[in-house]
Amino acid sequence: MRSDRFSWWMAPALAVGLTGCGGDDGGGGTTAEADMGQAAASFTCDEALRRAVPDQPAPADGYTCAAEPAAVQLTDTRGRTFEVFAHEASHPLADADEAFPCAAYAPADGQALIGVMKAPAAAAGACSTAGVRPWHSVPWADAKAACERIGWRLCAGDELLRACQGPNGTAYAYGSTFDGGACNFRESYTAPGASGPSEAPTGALAECTAGEGVFDANGNLWEWTADRDANDDRTRFYQGAGWKTIAERHRDTDQVCEVTSRIPGLSAASFASESVGFRCCRDVP
Repeated sequence: MRSDRFSWWMAPALAVGLTGCGGDDGGGGTTAEADMGQAAASFTCDEALRRAVPDQPAPADGYTCAAEPAAVQLTDTRGRTFEVFAHEASHPLADADEAFPCAAYAPADGQALIGVMKAPAAAAGACSTAGVRPWHSVPWADAKAACERIGWRLCAGDELLRACQGPNGTAYAYGSTFDGGACNFRESYTAPGASGPSEAPTGALAECTAGEGVFDANGNLWEWTADRDANDDRTRFYQGAGWKTIAERHRDTDQVCEVTSRIPGLSAASFASESVGFRCCRDVP
């Protein structure tokens, strides 16, 4: 097993913002440092567990967001009002370069990593923050728990659809005709200096909105829904299209707001993908 170590600083005013990257930790690992003015927290990228493991115990109250989530109030076609995250949910340790420690981890040359790296197992609340990498590689149950930890809930499919289509019910977040550059579809976003495409920081594509303040509801990450299958309660769904080309979802018409993918019950509990994240909602009295 090969592991790398990353050092991160927690902040009361910001999630995580890198001020310097690179260097060697003495064991072939990479360190990332953020000037946050608090004690450092370091993580090991554990290939066996497929997640970032803190080298010291996590905070007693878990990882928490630095601010209240940015949200938008919407009314659906039935007249029901609800709030939805303005941005795809992010982990409290997210910054503009990485969704969480080890999210961008790559094994040594010649070594294959089977599966994705996940965020630290410690409890964490979902954040809605502009300019950070959204929380991907997250199992459905973890996404649900992250929303509930801050008093919200995982969005239902019809709520995500309303947020994506906007008040006019358009096929795509930005309108009725496909535009591959408006949202992060089919590997259209590559970060400056990066070797390949990935999810974009939240809100980075200003046109990817229906004009009500909800960004990236189309493209970037597919988003888990709270919907259940009437015949199998273990089955899960995600929707909204994503940044990564999927063989059966490669056409323009496969990128619409209402496109949905189904993960059957036997696979759903452990499923996590670098192209799937989530968003939180809550009812408005």
